[in-house]
Amino acid sequence: MSANNVFVRSAQILMIISSVFAIMCLPAAAVYENEIPCDANGNEILTEEELSAAICNLMLGSGELSLDDVGDAAYVYTYWDGEPLTITDHYNSREVTLYRPVERIALASTPSVRIIASLGAADRVVGVYQNIIDDDALLVTRAYPELRDLPSIGSGSTPNAEAIVDIEPDIVFYSAASTAADLQDSTGIPVVALSATFGLDFDEEAGAYDVWRLAGKIIGEEDRAEELVSYAEDHVDSISSMSSSIATEDKLNAYIATGGSNEIIKCAPTYYALEIAGGNNVATGQPSSWGSATVTKEQIIAWDPEVIFIRYYQVDQSMDKDTVLDDDTLVDVSAVDKSKVYYIRGSSNGMDPAIAMADAYRMVKLMYPDESENIDVEAEGNAIYKEFYGEDDLYTEMLDDFGVFERWNAVVY
Repeated sequence: MSANNVFVRSAQILMIISSVFAIMCLPAAAVYENEIPCDANGNEILTEEELSAAICNLMLGSGELSLDDVGDAAYVYTYWDGEPLTITDHYNSREVTLYRPVERIALASTPSVRIIASLGAADRVVGVYQNIIDDDALLVTRAYPELRDLPSIGSGSTPNAEAIVDIEPDIVFYSAASTAADLQDSTGIPVVALSATFGLDFDEEAGAYDVWRLAGKIIGEEDRAEELVSYAEDHVDSISSMSSSIATEDKLNAYIATGGSNEIIKCAPTYYALEIAGGNNVATGQPSSWGSATVTKEQIIAWDPEVIFIRYYQVDQSMDKDTVLDDDTLVDVSAVDKSKVYYIRGSSNGMDPAIAMADAYRMVKLMYPDESENIDVEAEGNAIYKEFYGEDDLYTEMLDDFGVFERWNAVVY
């Protein structure tokens, strides 16, 4: 079907539906129905004749279909070619089928909140994971504080099925593979499991690009998903161009500490920001769980990283870098000996890609100041955060609030 035909058919259908809105505005069904509305013969193929008949019945006030039913059918006919939308989520190639467009969204994990907000659909969210309500340090809730006022749909690894049913979403986005199918069975609502590691890697399978595209397809924001991919690719190229001039033998070995207070032995084996910034992650290949590996101080000493980055989440959940610099057992590690221990914002499982991109600018500036001397990290961070979340000066706000990150008029190399 050509784009012009799609536009004409969609416009005609929506004009007809709009003309009867005032007399037929009925509430949507409370229970998700696994069938296309207006599919009279139930063969899961909505034809033009079936849709036309439904519109006529709606105008005449006959039949049981509501305006919402006919509107959803018009969407399915126009954008899904009259058939259910079946997608494969990011865990175990699990298939999920949708029969209606997604207007009401429940988010049962922190990563899914970041994904949907960056796609511009925060206003369609009707319920969130409890952590979103409790955590005031999240970038996404700084940009969208109203998300913290939404109903909670549970916390931990098992969302509250009853709470989800009560808010009547069209879909639930989740990040736990093992329980996604069970949650769908218990609620009767489609549950799609999105990768939780999308901020640690961008262009790999189930990385940020895949996640944006999959979620964008599901909620009808495919154009926005491609905008995010293109924007990220441009920044990856920009950062990589600075680090690519560094000879392989001159690239610095780096260690990323992810643990809480005094847990130097917890680290990130994968962080795309470090890769594009031109650092060699000494922990690459270490077995990990939820993006974090546990090693020993002896292993850190053997690796002898030239730079140590510490993930800084918030004051009571982050390691003080002075505990690393003052650790007698690490005194001979190059990074400690030369005081090259710095804070970054990211590197955890489910990390925000916006934070990862801003971190990459910070890392390249810290590791290779000569090659990146013209980069304004704060300006880049503000631009990235605004692209993802639509708010000015979020990066500056973060720097001001935490007060531990280097700002380049004060950094001494």
